[in-house]
Amino acid sequence: MRSVIFAGGDYDEDDFYRNVVRRFDLKIAADSGANFLERIGVIPDVLIGDMDSIEENTFDSCKTNGAEIIKLPVEKDEIDTELALSEAEKRGSDVTFVAGAFGNRLDQTFGVFRLMERFKGSVLFNERLYAFVINAPLILESNPGELWSIIPLKKDVREVSLHGFKYELERKIMEYLRPYGISNESTGYEVSIDPGDGTLLIFRYHSGLFKWVDELSIKLKRKR
Repeated sequence: MRSVIFAGGDYDEDDFYRNVVRRFDLKIAADSGANFLERIGVIPDVLIGDMDSIEENTFDSCKTNGAEIIKLPVEKDEIDTELALSEAEKRGSDVTFVAGAFGNRLDQTFGVFRLMERFKGSVLFNERLYAFVINAPLILESNPGELWSIIPLKKDVREVSLHGFKYELERKIMEYLRPYGISNESTGYEVSIDPGDGTLLIFRYHSGLFKWVDELSIKLKRKR
């Protein structure tokens, strides 16, 4: 099963999300993420959070239209997106996509990047890019000239190999404190990324089409 979480960040292109939301089995709104879903006419299957930033009419709409509501205390250790990721995992999600994780709260975005290590098979995305974490070799479809960034997540990573890029590596070290993996380009229709002995954070600036949702749902499927 694949799920999508709508967090409380920025959303620019409503039609993009109206189209992408149809591709998921489970829709979860993390607190004010439901405000955006209300805007595009979508009722979440689950609404979770402390409800400190959801609009009253949105909350009433979710309740009236059958969304399962999980209300939690305002004072807690977890951010709402973390609670939503936990709920998706509990319900059997193999791959969980997170929209609305980018915005003017850089601390929240940074926190969600950290959560990606814990919640295997999670993908952050918006209208222009997606991001995910890998610790095993992966081959993905691409298009010539697409922008990719590849960053060690928490330490120097050894034995990294990158193929299908303008700047390739063959069993080299990527240094944690030198982000030279930013702004690489794919040269063909396939890229290969081997994270060697570590963990890499991958960004791809996509074309706006949705083939990547299906591809990542298969290739990042969480092992149980």
